[in-house]
Formats: sequence, C-alpha cells, structure tokens
Amino acid sequence: MSDTVKMKLTFPRGKQLPGETVEVPADEVHRWKGFAEVVDNKKADDAAKTAGEKNPTTGSQPQKTAGK
Repeated sequence: MSDTVKMKLTFPRGKQLPGETVEVPADEVHRWKGFAEVVDNKKADDAAKTAGEKNPTTGSQPQKTAGK
C-alpha cells in the first residue's frame, strides 16, 4: 500500500487548472515543487524526510572531468 499526499495545484498541468486538488504518491512530492502546494501536511513532512534518506548521494558528488 503506497501513501498519497493531497496537493493543490498552483500552475496549470494538462487539463487541470490551478486550485484543483490532486493526489500524488508520497515519494513523488519533491517533483511537484513549484507546481503544487501540500494540503495534507503530515504525510508530506514524512515524505520529505524519507526522500533525502533514499538517495543520499544524488547530486552531492562532483562530476569527473572528461579526459583527465
């Protein structure tokens, strides 16, 4: 059973307009940043805490220089 978070759109998305409420999987909340605001704070807080724990190295390691 996956948890979902209710979010209120702040930007149009397809046929959905700002102000509409959508249900988003808890592990996808970070992808909706800037497009929707969380309506149900408890689950979103839990999702935000666990999102950082799942991929702690994402974006934190510098890219290697090509050819060196």
